[in-house]
Amino acid sequence: MKAGGSLRARLVLLTTLAVAIVWLLTAAFTWRAALHELEELLSHPPTTANHMEEERAELAGEIAKHLLMPMLIALPGLALVLVVAVGFSLRPLQRLTADVGNRAADRLSPIDGTDTPREIAPLIERLNDLFAGIDRALQNERRFTADASHELRTPLAALKAQAQVALAATDEAKRRHALNQILVGCDRATHLVTQMLTLARLDAGTVQPMQAVALRPVAAEVLALSAGAAVEQHCDLVLKDGDAPVQGDPLLLQVMLRNLVDNALRHGGGSEVEVAIGREGTHALLTVSDNGGGIAAADRERVQQRFHRSASADSGATTGSGLGLSIVKRIVELHGGSMTIGDPATGGGTLLRVLLPLVRRDP
Repeated sequence: MKAGGSLRARLVLLTTLAVAIVWLLTAAFTWRAALHELEELLSHPPTTANHMEEERAELAGEIAKHLLMPMLIALPGLALVLVVAVGFSLRPLQRLTADVGNRAADRLSPIDGTDTPREIAPLIERLNDLFAGIDRALQNERRFTADASHELRTPLAALKAQAQVALAATDEAKRRHALNQILVGCDRATHLVTQMLTLARLDAGTVQPMQAVALRPVAAEVLALSAGAAVEQHCDLVLKDGDAPVQGDPLLLQVMLRNLVDNALRHGGGSEVEVAIGREGTHALLTVSDNGGGIAAADRERVQQRFHRSASADSGATTGSGLGLSIVKRIVELHGGSMTIGDPATGGGTLLRVLLPLVRRDP
């Protein structure tokens, strides 16, 4: 945004110029009138003392009249000139008012701040930031609505199909199988809705104030909650020694780690999921690794995209939503960290590395 000078300086300059012009015109008129009176007096000098007194009084009255008359004309003229000067100076505000007033509800493009006075430039910057925030919120809402309508269509259609199978089944075993599939579909739809609501809240930026959080207790709680799913997957959960304090939101950090562990259990395909916490420079290092099939290097960026599912998820072997790593990535971004996907040092499997800023220590 290019500033166009100071509005205050413009007003002072134009006001001073207007007063100076009016004052000079008044002085010139008064000077000419006084000069004329003096010439009259000198061309007809008084002959007696009484005549001298009369001429002196008459001259004083004429000079006073000539002083007052220009002011009676000059003051309205000065007011008119000031109105024009102030109106000219406030034209940027008038343009801004017209721009904002004529905007449609869905027009959120930035306001042109070219040649804007310095006093108005911060206001335009704040308005542009506000428009950008509203535009992001609307885009997120539209994307959430489109994603919800698209992604919920599949599990709802599957539930309907299984319900129809259960109604039409004459064999008890087939009916029970269809009902079990309905329960699985309900679990998948519930998981999908929960993940989408979490992602919508993160996109809206409704994050609680950050505080010092120790990662180890968070990891221990997440692994305890994931123990049942690990037993079903015949997978061991391991928490290695180590801890690090970070500045963050405890609930979001728990959601982040739960999604990492859940992703490893659902899609890792290994017999062990390991969580480790350490330090790397000024950051805390959180790693979640498994000894499963791993993720190909060409797919590591794609699996972080929303609603991207692995081959096992697409085949129906898992009930993933394709949002787990997207949620993790968004939470990491909100905490000022970074996430990478690599290979464990021990060989096969997947290693997810999350770097989060450590708690700042006062000197």
